[in-house]
Amino acid sequence: MSFKPYHTITGQPPKPQFFLKDVHERAFGVIEHYNTDPRQDLPAVLLEFISPDIGPDNRPLIWLDLEKWRVVAGESRNLPESDFEAGFDAYLQGWPDAEKDLRRDRCKKARFSEVITLAEKGFSIAYQELFPGELCREDFPEVKVAGETYLVDDQYNIQPGEFINQATLVLVPAASVPNAPAIPENHLLFNWLFGEGYEILDTRLSEADCHRIIQELTSNRELEKIYRDRLTKMRREGVLLAVKPKPYSPSPSAPSHEESSQ
Repeated sequence: MSFKPYHTITGQPPKPQFFLKDVHERAFGVIEHYNTDPRQDLPAVLLEFISPDIGPDNRPLIWLDLEKWRVVAGESRNLPESDFEAGFDAYLQGWPDAEKDLRRDRCKKARFSEVITLAEKGFSIAYQELFPGELCREDFPEVKVAGETYLVDDQYNIQPGEFINQATLVLVPAASVPNAPAIPENHLLFNWLFGEGYEILDTRLSEADCHRIIQELTSNRELEKIYRDRLTKMRREGVLLAVKPKPYSPSPSAPSHEESSQ
């Protein structure tokens, strides 16, 4: 499992997410660890208790089920007393709903933290990256070139402020993909601008094959509807994940008459 401290995920300096004192007046800082593997939907957080009196290898570790909002009994490690786990669970039940929702939100964003980073840099995101497990191999279109079969993977720009209605399509050899395209090496990469045309970005295929394949795909109205719907769904999910919008960059203004005459 790919669990990382919350401050590592957000790129902040190391620090606990909250502090507490137990019944013995011992002070702890608690670091929250979240899953960062988008393929694993694990609604849980690993809590690490740090204290000046406890070495790094002996810090108490407690799993918290975020859906039930209960400590996962029997899975804790390095507990200072046998009732430490139960006492902490009782303490958690007094937390307000806003704090509980905050941890659930962090859990979801942590799972897609790498995708969010790429989206904020302007990279297109594959549908299967944001909704892993939703599609099976049969959901990806196939095209053939010179007897070889290629799968078509679809990607989208989900950064707020990007309004171009397009899908970026990638052709990868089907033989190199056991279940679904994982973007090994592409043999054709192009943008399909809905209702406008297409733009070839990169290819290893002949020009004739490129245009034949693209025409085959872009003339499929049912496929266009699927990609349009996915684009809408991807952008909505980008908003829910709080992907940062594109930085504002004003267009250079035309020079004034006085400036142009100098």
